Amino acid sequence: MSANLFVNDHSLSTVTAVLPNRAAKEVAAQLILTDDTEALNWKARGTLLHDHWLKKWLPSISPAKNVMQMTVPDSAVDQIVDTVVQVGKLNYQATGAVFSTPHDHAYVGSKYTVWPGEEKPRNGSDALNKNLSVIYCIVNHAYSDRIARAAVRAGGHGPIVYFCEGKGLRDRLGWLRITKEHEKEVLMVISEESEADDIFDAMAKVGELNLPGHGFMFRLNIDKGLFNIPSLVAHHHHGASLQQIINAIDHLQGHSHWRDQSVVDVGQGRGVGVQVSQQVSELYNHHCLNAILPRSNMKALTDLLLDHGVPGLNFNYVRHLDGDRDEHEGPHFSEEYVLLRSVTDEETLANVCSAIDTHAPGLGLDDLCVTVDATDRIATYVPGPIKYRASDAA
Repeated sequence: MSANLFVNDHSLSTVTAVLPNRAAKEVAAQLILTDDTEALNWKARGTLLHDHWLKKWLPSISPAKNVMQMTVPDSAVDQIVDTVVQVGKLNYQATGAVFSTPHDHAYVGSKYTVWPGEEKPRNGSDALNKNLSVIYCIVNHAYSDRIARAAVRAGGHGPIVYFCEGKGLRDRLGWLRITKEHEKEVLMVISEESEADDIFDAMAKVGELNLPGHGFMFRLNIDKGLFNIPSLVAHHHHGASLQQIINAIDHLQGHSHWRDQSVVDVGQGRGVGVQVSQQVSELYNHHCLNAILPRSNMKALTDLLLDHGVPGLNFNYVRHLDGDRDEHEGPHFSEEYVLLRSVTDEETLANVCSAIDTHAPGLGLDDLCVTVDATDRIATYVPGPIKYRASDAA
């Protein structure tokens, strides 16, 4: 990797917030207008399941959500997260989530703004958790509901879902690209590390990610975060949902380890504390490549990445928020940006990073941010009898 563009001494993190519409506007006004930063924003939906037995087969409820994402220096993470927690009132039940993911490497173009604001003293939030993971599952939209239900049954919250598209080999097969499925969705689940493996395995199994063309899933570590995302709609005769009861017990206990002895289905009966596991093949040295750039420059970058070995990309269109308007008008939505993501092996990653280093300036890709993260686990189809592959950090 180039010492000039991919830097290790200037550490960057991405702060992601998931909020209801009203809270998102208030947080954006605080961050964009007061702290003078910039952010990416896109629409998403939550997942709420009925917990009454008569309604369990009904379609899930999908409350509107907003996802905000900011690229900031590590030193500014606490300030941003504190602002989101306080203004978004994330200490209340079923309000949203915020988390930061540190990047191993980053390339920032000359016109891309990382942190234009002035760093301020932080108040500190005792509610933040440092033992979290985030799971991203990219599948055909027809599978998203069953995977979401599996995540909730395994102990996760109702996934945050948003649309994405894909680019890869089929886009270069001429008229044969009509065989490509265009409608895909990303399911995002934040969980405690102690529960992440169970949720990951349940989603991979129900989504049949061992089959070709069924999707791709990976897991990243979270540096710090907080999530209060609902999962179940309780029957009106009950004063609280099961999730609220569990969260209350967590608070009283001061930890969640009491949940380790969970009840799971084991064929004809039910067992307590039974550990159900699958043998998986470990896959090391894979990384998640993220790129943010204006939509008008998307083709130049995707062609560059595909030409240098990236097996495929998924992307979603996002709006860029800045503070160019008057304070009373609120944050300004400027031009449309695109968020690209791909998971690839270390050798391909090195080729891609070298190509960006060499060719990005000549292609006019100066409003560009590329970050690299190590993945903990991966689930997808591979040739042969292996059901799915998982990578565990060495």
